[in-house]
Amino acid sequence: MYPEIFGVVKSYGMMLAISFGLGMWLSVRRGRKYNLSPETIMDLVFGVLVSSIVGVRLMFVLTHLGDFHPWYRAFFIWDGGLTLYGGIALSTFTVWYMTRRRGIPFLVVADIFSPGVILGIGITRIGCFLAGCCFGNPTDCSCGITFPVDAPASLQFGHVSVLPSQIFASAGGFTIFALLLVMERFSNYRGATFGRFLLLYGISRFLVDFSRYYEPEQIMQFGWSNNQWVSIGMMAVGLTAMIVFYHQDQKREQAGV
Repeated sequence: MYPEIFGVVKSYGMMLAISFGLGMWLSVRRGRKYNLSPETIMDLVFGVLVSSIVGVRLMFVLTHLGDFHPWYRAFFIWDGGLTLYGGIALSTFTVWYMTRRRGIPFLVVADIFSPGVILGIGITRIGCFLAGCCFGNPTDCSCGITFPVDAPASLQFGHVSVLPSQIFASAGGFTIFALLLVMERFSNYRGATFGRFLLLYGISRFLVDFSRYYEPEQIMQFGWSNNQWVSIGMMAVGLTAMIVFYHQDQKREQAGV
């Protein structure tokens, strides 16, 4: 665990900055084939940056209301406590609103951004590993990781091996990133990449969360975490979107649009 690099730079913050930098570069590059200027893409990326930071904190606070005494500690984002799905939801709404105001098709921008978003997830989960957060459950498997005695996992379970759920999540992000780019070469109707992102990330998060530790109050029916139930909803939305967008594309082709 390396929560700080060179003793001064927060490792999670550094990985988050790298993910946004690469995501912006990739989105600008992908936007060229849709004749979207770098300035337009960067404006949208800035909207994603701000809204995702607000969203990840807001969803964590809403699912951990009892942890914030006094209440204004909810604004102390530097103390940790982020839920990724909140960032995805709020940033998606922000992009929809910004594209609507600019007269740009939302699905075009969503397709442009989706690979960069999942690449960023893969990178930031490495930051989680370095920081020691989002750790897994205790295990005897050879893949287990033993964190330092002052790490969150050790404070929770003692000095034992735990599953590297952060690495599993990172590997899932990189795998989905590659799949999205490959799939675009064979089937690239409008909204396809966005729908695939929702479906594949929902599957990945649902599976990875079986290895991850959650507080008892975050466990719901069937022993699944609240994020796993959100993942099921995300899978359903992604699959439905792919079907709907495909039929819309077929209608446009038949109409010669």
